[in-house]
Amino acid sequence: MSALTVWFFQKPALVCASMMDTRFSSALQIIITVAVNEKNNTRSTSDTLAAKLDAKPSLVRKLLAPLMQKNILVSSEGYQGGYRLGRPASAIYLSEIYLAVTPDKKIWATRDDIPAECFISSNINEWSEKLGKEAEQALLGLLGEKSVEDAIAELATIDGGKCPLGRTLAP
Repeated sequence: MSALTVWFFQKPALVCASMMDTRFSSALQIIITVAVNEKNNTRSTSDTLAAKLDAKPSLVRKLLAPLMQKNILVSSEGYQGGYRLGRPASAIYLSEIYLAVTPDKKIWATRDDIPAECFISSNINEWSEKLGKEAEQALLGLLGEKSVEDAIAELATIDGGKCPLGRTLAP
């Protein structure tokens, strides 16, 4: 595990890279993959989605559950089964995906164990909570302006034809 030691008032604090939450970015990749697969008439199974994420299918299924509860994805069983979008890509907004997979997650947490010794330590939690709510609203506002269809278009523009044939969006 890689770690970074941060010095704050002469006390080291350990910040681990593995602490970053990747549920949203993973769910986003899953949804975009399903949307592109639909356009290319390709099935999306938990195994194929896990391979794209370099993750275990069980982890992918854990991410798929809240997406299906919110009707962002639907599934069908059997030989031709798999996952598909619950509605058109133009009607699924990134904010919905974010809220589905991180319903109780705050952008950051405050520390309750700091002794209240001055105006900073006495008020930092309240101020940090307020700032976190404002940041969350700004994030949801940004994500609420972009649909899955917009994301696919932006990815195609960034790609600019770099992706090998057969691994891109069909015309």
